[in-house]
Order: sequence, then structure tokens, then C-alpha cells
Amino acid sequence: MDTVDRCGHGRLSTITWRFSVYPASSARYAATRVVRGGPEARRCEMSVETTEEECKKGMGRVKMQRAALILLALVLLAPTGLAPRLNVAHAASFPCDSSKTVLLIQDSPPRMPAPNHDPNGADVNELKARNIPFCMISSSQIGSTSLAQFSEIIIASTQNQAFYDNLFPGGSVSPNISNWVQHGGVLSANLADCAGGSWSSIQCSSDSAFSYTFLGGVRHVVSFSEDDNIATQSHPIITGQFGETHGGQIVDDSCLQDLDCWQHSSHGYFTNLPVGTIIILTDSNGPVFIEYRHGDGLVIATTTSIEWRYDYFQQNFQNLKLLANEIGYQDFKAKCQENDGDGDFEGNHGHGHFHHDLDKCEDGDQDEVSSEDRGDGQDFQSTWIQSVQLEKSVQLDEVTRTVTVIGLGISDGLPVSFTYVAIEPGLTTPGWVSFTFSDGFTNAGPLTSGSIVLHGW
Repeated sequence: MDTVDRCGHGRLSTITWRFSVYPASSARYAATRVVRGGPEARRCEMSVETTEEECKKGMGRVKMQRAALILLALVLLAPTGLAPRLNVAHAASFPCDSSKTVLLIQDSPPRMPAPNHDPNGADVNELKARNIPFCMISSSQIGSTSLAQFSEIIIASTQNQAFYDNLFPGGSVSPNISNWVQHGGVLSANLADCAGGSWSSIQCSSDSAFSYTFLGGVRHVVSFSEDDNIATQSHPIITGQFGETHGGQIVDDSCLQDLDCWQHSSHGYFTNLPVGTIIILTDSNGPVFIEYRHGDGLVIATTTSIEWRYDYFQQNFQNLKLLANEIGYQDFKAKCQENDGDGDFEGNHGHGHFHHDLDKCEDGDQDEVSSEDRGDGQDFQSTWIQSVQLEKSVQLDEVTRTVTVIGLGISDGLPVSFTYVAIEPGLTTPGWVSFTFSDGFTNAGPLTSGSIVLHGW
């Protein structure tokens, strides 16, 4: 039987129930479970409200209510072994095809699904709310799934031990994921553990020496905390800049107000951080929400109970903001990257010049394509961009990125339509540029000077 309860407690050896009836003016009862014998002694309190009028109707009524509340508390606070998580048939529920750009890796819903949200868990609920084209695989499929089509991957938290064994084969994160991030992927890793499984060689160890190794050498220490703090106030995950409907400004005011008292707010803290890591949230021991570069890609990682508070069992206390902000920020970083080029190329119809600036979302400049000399002595300036298509391919561990732009412009004072293609230089290949105009002129060839950058931040 799985002896991990829905409050995030570890394996239990002694459970003591305490029930209290508060004064009628407080209009509430409470059932408190004190847990001894786990990683630390902890208290999990749930409350059920009743009316002040009902509290005044006599002890006989109170005794009946208390009996009912005891039964309700037993249901609410039972270990998950008594109320197992929903197992999702991933391929059947959210199959992967060529249209999907976001991948969720999950064996079961993080924590217990909320009745007012998607039964497949908080990550699924938020991705669907945003209409993000995503699919889902289980941890057993990590090594056999081609990740090249995905620009974003999300790892769900609080999974079973088989999940972490598959995610960290041999004690280090899967090379399939590591290579994908190094080639430019954006990863959101929700790494709170010890609620069914652990990414440590000794389960739920408080010694980082036993931690499995995550991307960039990052490790963790299991240490449950109820008090998390904002370290970088201006970070978009805190400001809620990309949180959309469910997101918003993260504050650190009081219990169940964004950060604290979530039974538990964080399950551990990170150690061995790469140079340049941005620390977003901390607890009293160390960082619990971080962002760092890994190769050409980006990692956003947290040990907070980010999905638990989203799907909190008491609906009036559900807090969607932190997860919504995280997914929104990840989606923005995946879609808004450097897309600039300027220089000369040796074309098949003359030596030409090229220029493009297509990352308005990042630098605020108007998207444009231009040329001081197309190769025939005439200049060109775009006036309208119809479409920008960015493609990425990986062959023999080398990434090729290509941008294709279609639009309208002016060349030698006359209106033309155009197609512009630029290929970013690789480790062994030069950059390449192509112009095709509706007046019949074309020119294409390799770079002779300048640069083309189609990824990064």
C-alpha cells in the first residue's frame, strides 16, 4: 500500500488524530493529524465550515455534526494508498502528432486532481485553458520518443518512483532530454518529490550527495518548508506578465496567499547551481525556483508544490497563479527568441546584401527585411510581413535553423512581393541567404560576411 498521504507527508509510522470544536463565533471545526516517524514531525490541518446558527443548536446536534466531520476528515486526509491517484492512458488521452509543439511528461496527475479541474492534473488543465497544442507521454517513453518537434517540455512533479528512475537512468537526467535542451529546447521541470517517489539514491534524503543529478549538475536536498520568499521581484514568473487569465502578480502576504502554508510550500531546495542561474524563489535553506541556460536551451526548475496549490482540494483556496505564470513564461521564451541577420552573401546572380530583424516580441523593433543591394544594384525594403516560419532540424547532433519570410515591399521604387530565406550558420556549415522577388529577380548563396542568429535570448 502506498503510505504517502495527500498532504505531502512521507511514509508514516505513527498517526494521531485530534479533533477540536471551536467556539460558535468561529463557525468552524477542525481535524488535525499529527504525523510522527516520517522525515520530520508534521501537522496537517483541514477545516470544514458550518454556520454560527447551527453551532448554537445544542450539544446533541454538535455531536452529530462532529461525527460526520470526523468521517469527512478521514476521507479528506486519508493516505493516497486508500485513495489512489488516477492512472492516465497517456497516448490515448493526449496523443502526439506533428502538430504538437509542447510535450508533457507525466505518469499520473500531480497530487489529487480537483473536481473542478481536468482529472489529468493541473498541468493539463492549464495547457488546455491556454489552447496550447500539447501531447503527453509516460516516463517509460522518454528514451524512445523523438523530441525534435517540440519547442517546450514540461515535467510533472510528485510522481512515483518508477517515474524518477526513468527520468534519471543511472542517477543522471535522461540524455534524450539533456541533448534536446542543449539544442535549444525550453524545459519547465517541476521537481518537488517525496510524495510517491524521489530523485535520490536514498529516498527523500536530506543529503545532496544522494541526490540524482539534473541538467547542468544541479542537485537537491529534501527539506519540507512552509515559508517561501521572493528573490527576484522583477521576474515574469513573479510579475505574472505572461500568466494570462489564471496568472497574476505573486505576493508573499500570508498563509494560502500565493507562497506559504501549502502543506508543504516546497519539498526541498537546489544545490550546485550553474554560473548565471537566476534565483526566483527561496526558502530558509536555499533556492526553490530557478532559471538557467543549458547549452542553447533554457531550464526553469522548481521544488515548490506548484501543482498542489493549483488543484488544492478546498476550491476557494485554489491558487492558479504560480503555475499559470510558469507555463506562460515558458511559452513566451520558446516562441520569442533572437531572429536577426545582417551581412553580405555571394549569390548565383551577384554579390548581395541582406538584413532582417524579426524579433519584435523581444526588442520591440518593427519586423523587417531589407537589402542595400539585391545583387543587381537595386535596393529593397519590406512594407508588410505576411508570415514568418522558423524551422529546426537535427542531424548527427548538429542543429540547422531556417527562417522563411513572405511579404510585400518596395524595390527600386516599385512594389514587389518577396520570399526571403536565411539559414543560420552551423558548426560545420556556413550561413545561407535567398531572395525571390515578383519582378523576376532571384539571388541565393552563402554568407561572405556578417551573421544570422535564429535562436537564443
